[in-house]
Amino acid sequence: MLRRCQASDIPGIYEVEVRSFKPDDIYSVELLKFLCAYCRDNSYVYTTDGKVAGYIITCIEGDAAHVISIATDPEHRMQGIGKSLLCTALKLLAEGRVGEVFLEVRVSNETALRLYKAAGFEVVETLNNYYSDGEDGYRLSLRDRKKAREFCHSKW
Repeated sequence: MLRRCQASDIPGIYEVEVRSFKPDDIYSVELLKFLCAYCRDNSYVYTTDGKVAGYIITCIEGDAAHVISIATDPEHRMQGIGKSLLCTALKLLAEGRVGEVFLEVRVSNETALRLYKAAGFEVVETLNNYYSDGEDGYRLSLRDRKKAREFCHSKW
């Protein structure tokens, strides 16, 4: 079930973080609480059997939606949860509430890159040494409302 993030979801979101990211990339519980509250209108969890299986935190920055963090628990990957979560951000673009959706991703995260490119995102910048371990990142952007709509209605 997809629903808005609540304070009670923070432990589950943190668990997904721990299971999904490298130790230095994991957000603290305090930061997750802040982001979930500050960006609550556009931050969602996907629950399965009452547990958080994935989440997305999207903050509005001017005329853009910034996907701060998105993850699906490894146990629940390849089930469409990531797409459902991503589409909460893409809906903001498709409805004309923002002019762009952007995010950052490790250059080595091929699974996420496939999802983002299927949605129509394009690499707009390489971020040298972006991650704490020195790995580069990509900044991806999507401005095409039609692509956002089509992706979210496709069976990808």
